[in-house]
Amino acid sequence: MGVFRDFEIHVLHLLVAPKLGAETVEALERDAELVSYEYSGVGYFLTVKHPSLPSTRIVFHKPSVVGRAGNTQSGFVVFVENGKLVLECHTWGEIDVPENFREQDVIVETI
Repeated sequence: MGVFRDFEIHVLHLLVAPKLGAETVEALERDAELVSYEYSGVGYFLTVKHPSLPSTRIVFHKPSVVGRAGNTQSGFVVFVENGKLVLECHTWGEIDVPENFREQDVIVETI
């Protein structure tokens, strides 16, 4: 199993693929190397590295992408810089993103 969950790959296709290409997202899905994972109490930061990622800083936040699992809503932002990608998942609602959010059946959509 790769570093990313299926819903996270969907997020990357929605946010990153329009600018860096679907091929880059597919390469990340196959070959990304985990750098770190940090749960913040209201979400998480998943950091990976891959040689296909650019060194120039790019922030991917449009379109607005929302994840839903039960009553929990999350938002996503992706940062790329120096060959690394950080996927930020943060609370976007009244209920904080729980620590086990990545293990849930998360439905992703744009708003």
